[in-house]
Amino acid sequence: MRFKMIGYGPYYYYASRSGAAVLWPAIGVALQKNYISVYLAVRKDGVVISDLYAGTLGELRSGKGNFSFDRFDSLDSEALVRMFGEAEDLFLNRPDSVPGRI
Repeated sequence: MRFKMIGYGPYYYYASRSGAAVLWPAIGVALQKNYISVYLAVRKDGVVISDLYAGTLGELRSGKGNFSFDRFDSLDSEALVRMFGEAEDLFLNRPDSVPGRI
């Protein structure tokens, strides 16, 4: 899959089929046709942090390691600030929170 994404915190994602290392952001945001997707690779106690916040962000939908929204004002900005703050703290202070971190 190829698309443009802005991101923070590089790490190597290993593709399951080919095993190839792909440079990927620990936190990424991508504009889709009808919504915006946010991808997170930062883990807390082995669980992707966005999965811990699923259902509390006001998101349109959520999946493993990602969530989507169509309007920013539908999101709970306080929950987003907590989640991204926690993700940043884990990324900076616990290198094991993102396997393959550079």
